Amino acid sequence: MKDVENLGKKLGYTSQTGRFHNISLGQGQEIIAENSLETAAKEGDWVVLQNIHLVKHWLPTLERKLERLLENAQEDFRLFMSAEPSADFSTHIIPQGILENSLKITSESHTGTELY
Repeated sequence: MKDVENLGKKLGYTSQTGRFHNISLGQGQEIIAENSLETAAKEGDWVVLQNIHLVKHWLPTLERKLERLLENAQEDFRLFMSAEPSADFSTHIIPQGILENSLKITSESHTGTELY
């Protein structure tokens, strides 16, 4: 997330300018996320939704909202999402529609093997 914030800062997308919306999901943050997505899509802002794995019940709603918003979103609108990895495919909770329309970036810790 630090890299996204740094890039945003370089390009003028910061919370100080009101163009960078960073929401950590869980305990009732879904409505805040929805409002931020509405605003950002209209204005061409950036939104970060952190920990989407914590709101499994809301992800189908998010998928439908994104389908609707992306029809008329400003060209500069960006949505970044973070989630903990699923242990196996059978416990995967992110809707396929979101996955199919996303660029995925992974960050994996070292396996313990060092190269010299």
